[in-house]
Amino acid sequence: MVRWLLALVMLSATSLQAEPCLLKVQAQHFPPRFIKLESATGEVVWQGFNAELYQQLADRMGCQLELLEIPFGRAMQMLADGELGMMSNVSKNAERAEFAHFIGPVSTERTMVVGERALLGKVGNLQQLAEVDGQIGLMQGVFYGQAFAAELEQNPQLQERLAYVGTSQQKLDLLLRGRIQLTFEDSLTLQQLYQQGVLDEQEQVALFTLHESPVYLAVSKAAFDEESLHQLQQAWQQLVADGVLSGLQQRYFSAVEPL
Repeated sequence: MVRWLLALVMLSATSLQAEPCLLKVQAQHFPPRFIKLESATGEVVWQGFNAELYQQLADRMGCQLELLEIPFGRAMQMLADGELGMMSNVSKNAERAEFAHFIGPVSTERTMVVGERALLGKVGNLQQLAEVDGQIGLMQGVFYGQAFAAELEQNPQLQERLAYVGTSQQKLDLLLRGRIQLTFEDSLTLQQLYQQGVLDEQEQVALFTLHESPVYLAVSKAAFDEESLHQLQQAWQQLVADGVLSGLQQRYFSAVEPL
């Protein structure tokens, strides 16, 4: 009887150890960082810098990777609640540091103010942006820099002109339909939109740089215990030391000419 119980305990322990690690991360079409491809059968395949970066980390941790297509703002709340393990392209601030660890930096992100060509010479800095007429499209939950946050806090008229959306595609659609006159866009993504003919560089122009900062992997404090966080940090350090990070940056970022 004792031997039978011991064997059962050992079998249970082995089953627990064999349970695969699952790394849940946020994804959203955001080339060249995330590129969403859909087959004729409806199967979704993710490519791009962040998709490959996540896979490299998961492989080094011995985890299965699950990419969940979730709007940025909602994903940030899920990260805080521990329903999501990790997000990419996240800038540091005190509010996020309450529920997330930061690994990196992974890259530098430059946010451009984009608008109609008629606004050239009229909108060249944050003060002029606050004064000019027109609706502004931006992503829910995204941090656009301390200077913009301060201007927003003290300028109720600017607040009234903001149109928040959940995805980059929604923001792009509003701009192309003339529902918004200005938008904020990552410089690499904007350049790809020009190269692919989605936006016309002569019509929708980059007016000025709103914000530039390093961006990180944000890791949920609720989802990662001390041991798993250490394992992730080791995987990251190995990925950097092996030259994988620089190789991914070279492959995806250097192919897009900077604005």
